[in-house]
Amino acid sequence: MRLTTPPSSSAADRDGGFLLLEAILAVSILSVIAVSLTVAIDRLGAVAMESQREMAMMRNLETLLTWHLRDPNIEPRQEESAPDAYGVIYQSLVEEMELFNVDGEALPEMLRIQIRAVWQESSGMQEQLVETYRYARLYRTTQ
Repeated sequence: MRLTTPPSSSAADRDGGFLLLEAILAVSILSVIAVSLTVAIDRLGAVAMESQREMAMMRNLETLLTWHLRDPNIEPRQEESAPDAYGVIYQSLVEEMELFNVDGEALPEMLRIQIRAVWQESSGMQEQLVETYRYARLYRTTQ
């Protein structure tokens, strides 16, 4: 009868176990980093979209205000646009107003021009407003 000795655990067997543990640890660390990067990229995209919407909105507000300021036949009125690509609605209001100079004399035919941008966000309705005053006959040609 022959006696067999139990297999001895060599250093190579022990290193293989540690190698597997190191590989699992490295994969888990990389997955945490990948998830963090995905969240950061998603937030970066949301900020970029919000910035693009805000720039387009400010450009449209300035354009509408300039259009009303240079309209030679401006009269009191109220208008509302259809929602744009970002869901922003523009409301224009031109109304007569009373202004007085430093001597207390009334300034005739003065108009208040107000352009309002309104849009919906997750926190509720938001708005941006630009406003100016104008003399009604500023760009009219005399007849």
